[in-house]
Amino acid sequence: MRAVISDWQPRNRITTPLAGSPSYINSGIIKTVMKSGEKISVAQIDYQEFDEENFQYVIRPYWEIIDGLPTSVFQGIPGIDMDLRLERYYRVNYIPTFIAERTPSENREDLWDILESVGLDYYDRFEWLLRTTMRSANDNLIVERRRTSQVVEKFTSGILSTLQYGDRIIVDSMESIADTTAGFVDGIFTVITNGVDIIDQSGQILVDIMTRAAMVPIVVTQRIIARREHALHRRTGIEQAKKEGKYTGRKPIEVDEKVLRQVNQELKAGLITVEEAMKRTKIASKSTFYRKVRALNRRSTYEN
Repeated sequence: MRAVISDWQPRNRITTPLAGSPSYINSGIIKTVMKSGEKISVAQIDYQEFDEENFQYVIRPYWEIIDGLPTSVFQGIPGIDMDLRLERYYRVNYIPTFIAERTPSENREDLWDILESVGLDYYDRFEWLLRTTMRSANDNLIVERRRTSQVVEKFTSGILSTLQYGDRIIVDSMESIADTTAGFVDGIFTVITNGVDIIDQSGQILVDIMTRAAMVPIVVTQRIIARREHALHRRTGIEQAKKEGKYTGRKPIEVDEKVLRQVNQELKAGLITVEEAMKRTKIASKSTFYRKVRALNRRSTYEN
């Protein structure tokens, strides 16, 4: 792993960290999302408030993970010069490009509707980001809330989805991670790409930061190849089915039109949220929901 700079000299007020202890901290984890949907932790981002209305954002890259990722998976964090390889990047009394690109500004006309959609009755763009699954159109990065404390606990398959960078899991042996090869591969991928350490019952470290640095490119490449093979196998199957006249395409999602009309009216009136409308129509995808609504509106216009 290449050297990380911890004694870099700030060049201006924006990059000079504030002195003292913050009165408020909110924290998230920046994750890059693979085309196949897997999330990989690449940095911690903190919002800190100080006295006299001063604030700063602090971004701490997880270099041992980042260094093992191909450019097809991770292209950097917008507004951050990754070539500097700093331990921490500061943006003082300034909204970083990364935040500005994916959160609403104070000047948006629909600002309060956007805030209320996630249960906020005050303006806090970072908290809003932590409550959404919003992604910028410019990259494949998301932010998820980070726990303020790290956990050390006995491994069970159920905790995999709750693990975050810095956590430790205790195993009887590496074999206890899964009963099948596929399960083991998935479990190791999740542990490695989320910065989790593995220790055994005696306290011996089986996976740590140095091991992780070596394993990231291996587990990520394996996942890319596996997904590529799956896509190829699926395309081959579809082509064969077409030749045999058995392929009918993707079956459209059936939706009760009466229910769709009702939720559409309530949505337009501001009585329900999009999430509630999707739940009542049993549609899991926003794009599918809006496509169904557009089709409904076209039919209504034609009928009138």
